[in-house]
Amino acid sequence: MRAEIEALAQDVRNSVALLKRHLNWDEALMRLDELNAASEDPNLWNDAEKAQKLMQERTRLDTMVQGCRVLEGEMAELIELIEPGRDGG
Repeated sequence: MRAEIEALAQDVRNSVALLKRHLNWDEALMRLDELNAASEDPNLWNDAEKAQKLMQERTRLDTMVQGCRVLEGEMAELIELIEPGRDGG
């Protein structure tokens, strides 16, 4: 049972790592930082079309990043819940 749980946990970790690679994680985080900074520019809405595109990209990236972070957190919580069972207790 322990080996199965560890294998399953590793599979989930590998899946999250694959997802991050697919999403170009580091680039996505840097771009999100750029977009967050740009969204604070008081002149942003001088060009409404440009501002709307920026905010749409920001929302898309933020949703992706937050979703991945939630997945990682939930995975960690599940593994913690399972761990007491690893020792048979």
